[in-house]
Amino acid sequence: QNFKGGKVVCIFGGGNYNLSQAKLSPESNNVLDVTCIFGGGSFVVPSDWNVQISVTSIFGGFKDNRKMMAANSSDTTKTLYITGLCLFGGGDLKSYS
Repeated sequence: QNFKGGKVVCIFGGGNYNLSQAKLSPESNNVLDVTCIFGGGSFVVPSDWNVQISVTSIFGGFKDNRKMMAANSSDTTKTLYITGLCLFGGGDLKSYS
């Protein structure tokens, strides 16, 4: 319930990460560092979170596939920052709402 960020590394494989029941920590930067090399990751996050993706992609990519909710875009306490590298791999964001 107090997600502060973390690090995910996928090399020649991948994973599914469900953060749909998590709440972002108000006293943290909430940075998720993702490294995908010949692999990838799929992340489920609440649809009311703002997500800033700053991932360097080389023959890969990282995409936000959620339905956008513009009403909550001004709430900076619910911002997840995704950084990292996708090299011949990738990742995506989803939501269940």
